[in-house]
This record gives sequence, structure tokens and C-alpha cells, in this order.
Amino acid sequence: MSNICPLLLANRIALIVLIFVFQSQLMADDMNSHKEEKLNWGSLTHEQRQTLKPFAVNWPELSAKRQQLLLKGVKRWKTMSPEQREKARARLKHWKNMDPARRKQVSQRYERFKSLPLDEQETIKQKMRWFRSLPKEKRQVLRQRWDKMTPKERSRFKNKINERKKRRQEFIKKLSPSQKRRLRSMSGPERRQFLRQLRQQYR
Repeated sequence: MSNICPLLLANRIALIVLIFVFQSQLMADDMNSHKEEKLNWGSLTHEQRQTLKPFAVNWPELSAKRQQLLLKGVKRWKTMSPEQREKARARLKHWKNMDPARRKQVSQRYERFKSLPLDEQETIKQKMRWFRSLPKEKRQVLRQRWDKMTPKERSRFKNKINERKKRRQEFIKKLSPSQKRRLRSMSGPERRQFLRQLRQQYR
């Protein structure tokens, strides 16, 4: 890393920062940004200016909201592990390769997600963690299966998943306190295996 030109390094980090800006509504409407006070480039710390150097020329033109989101991205970047930074680079590459229509769709979905109650957001996050825990080949099969579905088929599929979830929750309610504690301490795959074994015992 020490052999990399500082400006190139700043450009790279600044691009990664955009990942968190996009996730924090960079694509959202900035009509209310006048309520926030814009920051002067000279008021930033030396480290902030170095990281955001590619934005220096256009900094005065950015809305207050986007300025704050960029600074939050810098702060988050500093706390990330090497593995997390590598994942962020991969997400950025994926984002850059999207066509404009797909980017707009992703932004709109994020907006809808942020408007959901916190408990529903957490449920979705849990499902995403489960999906990411699957082998790459399994994830690819599920994506292809989903892409080939018609809207009606997708609706039936969602209903099926919800019914399965409801049955699982009802089954968990019947477990003993010790079984529930054990279940909470398990990872996703371990939990599914444990529940399968219990169901077989109760049959």
C-alpha cells in the first residue's frame, strides 16, 4: 500500500466512500438540504480533505446533505476491517456496472426499506444474512429461479415462504426454555439443522 501514489489512493478511497453515500440516500431528492448548513472545504480536517480530494473542486456545489453523507462515509471507512473494505470495493464495482434503470430501481427499493418499521427492517436483514450464508452455487440457483418467475408466481412463492415462517414460529413456541436458549445461540445453518432434528423426533 505504501507504494501507491497518495492521489490514486485518495481517489480509490473516495470511490469506496460513494458506496455508503449511495446506501445513505445519495440518489434521494435533496430538496430539503437547505435546512442544513453547508460546510466550507477549508473547515474540514486535513485527513478529510485528503480522502475527499477528488471532490475538492465540486465541493461548494454539493448540497449540505451530500457533504455530510460523504463525511460519514469517510468516518465509516476508517473503522472498517480489510475484509469489510474488500467487500465494499466489490459492491462498488457491482454498482458501477449497473445500468441507470437498475440503479434507480435499487435506490427506490432502499427508500422503501428505510420507510418500513424497525422490526420489519430487522426481519429483512436476517433473511439477507441467511441468503449470504448459502454457498455461491445455491445463491445463483435461487436468483435464476426468481428471475424466471412471473409476478403471480413470485406472489405465490412469497406466500409459501410466509406460511413456512409462521409454522416455524408456532413450532418454536412449543420448545422448552432450554431448547429455545440453545436455538438462540446457534448460527443460521445450525438452527435449521437443529429444528429439522426436533421435528423428526416429534413425528
